[in-house]
Amino acid sequence: MLYFICNDLKIMKKLRKGDPVIVIAGKHKGSVSSIESIDWEMVTVKDVNVVKKAVKWQWFVKKTLPIHISNVSYYLADEKKATKIAVEVNKDWKKIRKAKKTGKIID
Repeated sequence: MLYFICNDLKIMKKLRKGDPVIVIAGKHKGSVSSIESIDWEMVTVKDVNVVKKAVKWQWFVKKTLPIHISNVSYYLADEKKATKIAVEVNKDWKKIRKAKKTGKIID
């Protein structure tokens, strides 16, 4: 059980709140937006997977539902392509994120 929790945390470190992402699977495939929140394996992406929910005394409310983290990929705006993220350790022993396609440092 502990192994699976640690494995999920490794995935979560690669994508962070505010990162530009592209949806690579599902009915919103090809949509480019940014991450609003991350909760375990689910990611809430701005203006993606928006539904109308019937709420008592408030009529209909638009709500953004989360999608699985495997259905999104980091988006490079200058290349206009999706890329994977590599986590590397620099000379000061700090972890940095790099785009695998271009080798550019993300942060």
